[in-house]
Amino acid sequence: MIKLLKEAVRHRENGERAAFVTLVRIRGSAPQVPGAKMLVVDRPGGHISYGTIGGGALEHAAQREALEILRSGRGPEYFEKDLGRDLSMACGGEAGYLIEPVASPDRLVICGAGHVGRALYGIMRETGFSIILVDGLKEYANQEKYPDAERIVNSWEEKELEAAVPVDERTYIVIVSRDHATDFRLARHFLPGPWAYLGVIASTGKAAILKKDLEREGYPPERIAKITSPIGLPLGGPNPAEIAVSIAAQIIELRYTATS
Repeated sequence: MIKLLKEAVRHRENGERAAFVTLVRIRGSAPQVPGAKMLVVDRPGGHISYGTIGGGALEHAAQREALEILRSGRGPEYFEKDLGRDLSMACGGEAGYLIEPVASPDRLVICGAGHVGRALYGIMRETGFSIILVDGLKEYANQEKYPDAERIVNSWEEKELEAAVPVDERTYIVIVSRDHATDFRLARHFLPGPWAYLGVIASTGKAAILKKDLEREGYPPERIAKITSPIGLPLGGPNPAEIAVSIAAQIIELRYTATS
């Protein structure tokens, strides 16, 4: 079980979906005992599994159902099979199994480890987010300064970010680097992806320039409209810690209103 848990964590950290399949009930002859577990991972190029609930047609059916659940976003589901009638297995008993998608924390990507990024990290590390910190300078972003970070990425290059920063519908991205050219380039990089929040620090005027530039470059208007810039709730306060509080408040508000 410990091995399966470690594999589940590893694959989820890589942005891959996974589900546990647990044999809950058997009746008559069956290829495994209750409590047997399997981990099914959906990844590019094909799925992979660890552990077993007995092999053969039963296991193939459970893998197929687990992938359907993962790809549809459904919650835990229970299945029962007559091994002879449903799966043409010679043992001919019955089996019931539970498929549970592996829950993963919401992910926060902070691009920029300057004053605002550092203050935001300090606030958000207490809220249950898994945090990836991106900064081109290692002296600003390293594991010694941020030991609780899921990952540190010391690059602004798009190819490296694509490989090192997994993004999905539960990812919140905050762009607060030290110059607007980098901020705007990162906004272009992340804009097409499936994220929950994309915030770019900027004044009202610079935010308008960014959005007009994106429109002129042919990005879909509905995607541009989803960018949050200026960033943060209008709480007032000009110093980095206060700005970080306003950004954190905006993310937390969105996190809970989106799921209510």
